[in-house]
Amino acid sequence: MNEPKYIIVHHTADGSAGPQLNKVNEYHKYREFPKSSRGFFVGYHYFIEKDGAVIQAREDTDEGAHCKGYNFVSIGIGLAGNFDFEMPTAKQIYALGSLIATLCEKYKIKLEDIVPHRTFANTSCYGTRLSGSWARAVYKDYFLGAIGRLLIKIKELLELLKSHD
Repeated sequence: MNEPKYIIVHHTADGSAGPQLNKVNEYHKYREFPKSSRGFFVGYHYFIEKDGAVIQAREDTDEGAHCKGYNFVSIGIGLAGNFDFEMPTAKQIYALGSLIATLCEKYKIKLEDIVPHRTFANTSCYGTRLSGSWARAVYKDYFLGAIGRLLIKIKELLELLKSHD
C-alpha cells in the first residue's frame, strides 16, 4: 500500500496538441505497467492535460508506476507536454497548484518533498525549461493566491457587517 511522503512531478515529453491521457495509457500498457484499481495502466496517480483537466488514474493508496524505488512512498503527477521545449499552460499550472495543495494537506507532505522526477532518476523529467524548485513555487504561488482571495472575502464580509450597523 502506498504511503505518500513525496509528490513527484513528471512530463510526458510529448509536445503534441490535444489530449494525451489515452496515449500515455497505451504506452504504459505496452511497457507492462500494472493496471490500477481505476482500470488505467498510466503509472501516475494523477494526470493533467494541457487544458487543465485533472484525471485520477490511480487511487492515492495504489502503488505508483512512475519512479523506481519510490512507488510506495509517493504520489506521481504527470503533465502533458514536453518541458524541455515548451512551458506548461496557465491552466496546467493552476490545476497543479490546486492538486498539490490538496495532497500536501491530506498527507502532510513537506514543501521540500515536492520534487521533479529527475531528483530520483537519470532523466531531465519534468523538463529542462523548469527549475528543480518549479513545482514547489507553483504550490507556494497557489497557496498565497488562495490566502489573498480569502482575505478579500473576509474584508468584504466585514464591510457588509459594518454597513448593517
